[in-house]
Amino acid sequence: MKKNVVKKISCLALAGIAAFNMAGCSGGSTASDASAGSAQDTANTSSDGVRKIVVGVGNAAAPFCYLDENGEPIGYDLDVLKEIDKRLDQYEFEYQAMDFSTLVVSIDSGSVNMLAHELVKSDARKEKYLFPEQYYCLSPMALAVRNDSEITSLADMAGKTMELNPSQYEYQIMMAYNESHPGSEVNVIGVSDQSTADGYLKVSNGQVDASLTYQATFDSVIPEIGVDNLHLTDVVLCEDTYIMFPQTEQQLCDDVDAALKDMFEDGTLSKISNDWYGEDVFSLYSDMIAIVAE
Repeated sequence: MKKNVVKKISCLALAGIAAFNMAGCSGGSTASDASAGSAQDTANTSSDGVRKIVVGVGNAAAPFCYLDENGEPIGYDLDVLKEIDKRLDQYEFEYQAMDFSTLVVSIDSGSVNMLAHELVKSDARKEKYLFPEQYYCLSPMALAVRNDSEITSLADMAGKTMELNPSQYEYQIMMAYNESHPGSEVNVIGVSDQSTADGYLKVSNGQVDASLTYQATFDSVIPEIGVDNLHLTDVVLCEDTYIMFPQTEQQLCDDVDAALKDMFEDGTLSKISNDWYGEDVFSLYSDMIAIVAE
């Protein structure tokens, strides 16, 4: 059985709020990478056969993964990871909190064995990384619209405009939505290097009809820009998010997947969701993840 030891927490420097949807990276693991990983695995396995797993988590993305007043990582992601760790006696998780760009570099270099940052399975990521079958969270999205707007759903967006960055997974989702709704397509305008605040301002002044967004993002940004003529619709679609692994960690990925499936079936994920979000995203939104970008 795994020893009860204090988990070392390594927190790197803050670098602002991390992006939730990184563009897919090119390249892949090499034979030398796999050999180095194998040697490191042996070095990180204790005498009783428990392997230390370095888990990369975010440091500034509340309520998912962020730092408390003592500089230690907390959030929904951490509670899920700690429960997985409890169920897998062959591993002991050590958490390293860092900004998102550093997380990507760390998994590519092999300095972390897995990472959690509310990631979606984009096509580019699936070419380079491993993902469990079981998602560990659902991220519901709504439309930010003007108070005088009659838009309440994606169906009401037929022929209307929204802006999205083509490198984001949400753009792929909307392209998939348009393909499945011929004649009722949303006019999705591709933009890059635009902040969320600027996107909201464009909706506020009538340049576009809506912005696809998250409740937490809306609640955080709107007070900063001083806009009072916008509100959110009900949830219109939902992203399923996953823990991500390098190609060299197939067994670890499979073991985490088995633990997550058990947590989904026995209601543990729902309980953690209620603790952090005040609602069970799994029962409320699981039927909304059918819109996917293949």
